[in-house]
Amino acid sequence: MSFDGLRLFTRRCGYGTPLLCLHAFPTSSYDYARLAPLLSQHYELIFLDDPGFGFSDKPRNYGYSLFKYADALETLCHALGLARLSICAHDIGDSVALELLRRGTLTIERLNLLNGSVVSVPFTDPWMALSQRLWLHPLTGSLISRLRLFRKPLFAAMFRQIFARPLARAELDAFWSLVRHNDGLGIYHRLMSYMPERWQHQQRWLDALAVHTAPLTLIWGQADPVATPAVAEHVLTLRPDARYIRLKGVGHYPHWEVPERVADGILDEKFKA
Repeated sequence: MSFDGLRLFTRRCGYGTPLLCLHAFPTSSYDYARLAPLLSQHYELIFLDDPGFGFSDKPRNYGYSLFKYADALETLCHALGLARLSICAHDIGDSVALELLRRGTLTIERLNLLNGSVVSVPFTDPWMALSQRLWLHPLTGSLISRLRLFRKPLFAAMFRQIFARPLARAELDAFWSLVRHNDGLGIYHRLMSYMPERWQHQQRWLDALAVHTAPLTLIWGQADPVATPAVAEHVLTLRPDARYIRLKGVGHYPHWEVPERVADGILDEKFKA
């Protein structure tokens, strides 16, 4: 798909109600590779790699932003003529989904949120907090990217922190290859701009979620040190009508670690209607 002068990777598969799947930082729509086969008989799944991620273009001088990602998704949905759709979002995709809710340009029938820091909760892991500060600093962040200091051992260490169940070597290799694809390491610090954006705009996104009428399902790995259960519990105070599926012993990527349980949660809500 062409968007804002870029070529973005998109894919559609399956049959049924359109389900827009929004991916995480720093990965891509590949995040849904284990979940997609479980949903494709019931939904038409729609994937897009945001600008700077996965197989999409990764220019050096581009305004990477959660708002741009929402723009790209709107463009895709309008191009496909989607009048009504559901959303499954994870990580930064949660914030993008809430921006789409706020805009009201798409008719969103159901919303499924997986672990994502839509509320600012401090990291419980000191290493992750330090890493965040280094990437966001204007000098150290650009230096790390320019010298390609972010390498696979560091990436593997980061993923060990957020996955409760260890990844197989081939799985880690696949995630890493998509981060590196098309010189992705050269723009990594620019992609981190989502963090201050999220802190700045989270209240208006939460306000939009609080008043939106789409049925909401929270599917949350309880062993996540990033988007901890405290985030989901705060969302419940805004949307006490939400279904909350607690996945014990599961980390930040529940749709990768326990795809069958995530699929059950999404499909149960669909067939209740």
